[in-house]
Amino acid sequence: MPRIIDKIRAVQYERIAVSSQSSSSSTSAATNTTSEDVSSDDVQPGWHYSFEFFPPKTEAGLDNLLTRIDRMSRRLNPLFVSITWGANGSTLSRTLAIASHAQRFACVDVLLHLSCTGLTREQIAQILNMAKSSGVRNILALRGDPPHPKRAWKEGDVSGGDCDRAIDLVKLIRKLHGDYFGIGVAGHPEGHPSSLICDDGTTTSLEMQHLKDKLDAGADFVITQFFYDVDIFLEYVKQCRGIGIKCPIIPGIMPIQSYSSLLKMTSFCNISVPSSVLDRLERVRLDDEAVKKIGCEIAAEMCRRILAETSSTSSSAVDYSIGDDCSVHGFHFYTLNLERSTTRILASLGALDIDSPTSAGAALQENDTDATIGSETNDQDQIVTRRERKESISEKARSTKRVLPWKPSTMDNRSKEDVRPINWSNRPKSYVMRTDDWDEFPNGRWGDSTSPAFGELSDLSHFYSFTLGCDDDRRAMLGHCPLNESDVYEVFARYVEGTVPHIPWCETPLQPESFLIQPQLAKLNRCGLLTVNSQPPVDGAPSNHPTFGWGGKGGRVYQRGYFECFVSPDKTNRLTSMVTKHPSMIMYAVNNAGQELRVGVEEGGVTALTWGVFPNREILQPTIFDPDAFLVWAEEAFSLWSTMWLSLYDFGSESYELIEKMKDTYYLVAIIDNDYYTNDGFLLLDALLEVGGKCS
Repeated sequence: MPRIIDKIRAVQYERIAVSSQSSSSSTSAATNTTSEDVSSDDVQPGWHYSFEFFPPKTEAGLDNLLTRIDRMSRRLNPLFVSITWGANGSTLSRTLAIASHAQRFACVDVLLHLSCTGLTREQIAQILNMAKSSGVRNILALRGDPPHPKRAWKEGDVSGGDCDRAIDLVKLIRKLHGDYFGIGVAGHPEGHPSSLICDDGTTTSLEMQHLKDKLDAGADFVITQFFYDVDIFLEYVKQCRGIGIKCPIIPGIMPIQSYSSLLKMTSFCNISVPSSVLDRLERVRLDDEAVKKIGCEIAAEMCRRILAETSSTSSSAVDYSIGDDCSVHGFHFYTLNLERSTTRILASLGALDIDSPTSAGAALQENDTDATIGSETNDQDQIVTRRERKESISEKARSTKRVLPWKPSTMDNRSKEDVRPINWSNRPKSYVMRTDDWDEFPNGRWGDSTSPAFGELSDLSHFYSFTLGCDDDRRAMLGHCPLNESDVYEVFARYVEGTVPHIPWCETPLQPESFLIQPQLAKLNRCGLLTVNSQPPVDGAPSNHPTFGWGGKGGRVYQRGYFECFVSPDKTNRLTSMVTKHPSMIMYAVNNAGQELRVGVEEGGVTALTWGVFPNREILQPTIFDPDAFLVWAEEAFSLWSTMWLSLYDFGSESYELIEKMKDTYYLVAIIDNDYYTNDGFLLLDALLEVGGKCS
């Protein structure tokens, strides 16, 4: 359901269901609730949030932003992200590139800003077609910034293109594409800078009528300009409802980054700041970190008040035909391409479902001192290279809302896809890329991996560069001058422990389920079992389990133990002996030359590694192991030694020869333990540790 308006309505229906369930059991719940059960700082469930990003000016900035969108989408799970449009279409190519990446590979729905300033109808039609081909189904229709050299719009000004105003753009989108696109428009609680403002500070009736006309022309929802006076916003919502604007109104929230930037931006946009806000910031105005912290507190307080005061006026059912429903159930954060402040605000609101607010706060404080990777500016919000995984906010977020063990695509043509091979679990964008032109995607069962065939993976893929940054960034993570195999082992172990954020085979941090065996995994890697994929066995865990759960309520989930690693030929032989001694295990191995080894495999069929049993549904098996797919993955995995690691060192140097030797001699080994129901713990892990002990 990629149209934002449809997703908003779904969230509202969920809220009503939760509220109804809560009210029906409120009497008994009240007698049994303790202070530990409910946090007064957390808001009630059933609200949503989204993020805005803008295209950076440099390639390094673009790489960093794509990484940040991936991370924030995965960890914070926004309802959507919006990508801004540069003045007069100056960022067209970058805006579309970021939107396409987010929609296709970050698996988050995109709201594409589109301004009509200076554009012909033909150009707008072309842009809409490009957006559609990228999977984007949501447009924020704007008039845009005034054309150069005009500094500001004046009342009555038109865009200079074929569409004079945003309403004309809304009409054109509906004419060309019907209901395919969800359309948002801008709202200005304190009035548009080019509009007249009433003496009491409220928006003029003429501007309110313009907004209603845009909605009557086909727009679905409103996102407002940022503000700091909640009273003005609440009055704005009442004005909208009073003239018959019945759609969702999403308030824009801009976290305060510094005192000087607050004064500059509010002055430029004619935004008023209450004296109570200024007084709190004035005392620490020279300390940006203190300003940021107080700014997050202010933003969280604004959100709580808006939710509390608007929900008290809303009806008990979702019905957008009720004109006096002043409820607001979501926020759009103007991130300024920064991450920490937004994360802080959401954590304080309880949106991340953190187990321990104290540990979450400690994580944020620790991240404040982390170093940057290839940052294009010295902003206060930095891309982290070091993270304490046991304390990380978003890593501790519960996973009970997962639809599948992996994040499903938001692309229409992949809407029914529900099965993937495990090998690309830590490089999902690579898998999406190489299957992007498939006509059909596995649904229910994997089927024959040779039809359709896997696509070729180009060495020039953009994903090879942006995930780990520039060469200097990669050297900082992978080693400036590794001389021994143990130096390489240490890099893998530090990735498991969280002090190295990525390795070539793992775009994402360690998965939460692997935290349970983190020390053991680190030990195995220091023994030369270089892990690129693993999962522990699960025997009928509830589908709402905080770590293993997926698929909805009322089900049970299962998974076989799996371990995938690079190992030397000698250790491959030891693993072969290990698997031979355990009838429940099977092993597949291949080296860079294509020499295969199979142990315990009678016929190389597809194995379900993760499956779930749910009420009124067939058994789902979303993660599988396919021997043929494993060989395709192995080609990619071995190529990453060269493209991402070997290329960092001078030809003929000791480091170059070390990485080349490991690439050419090591095996990629995959071991499956079918004894998922054992009561003896993780049998496969115990056996591997025994092999590792012999290696040490």
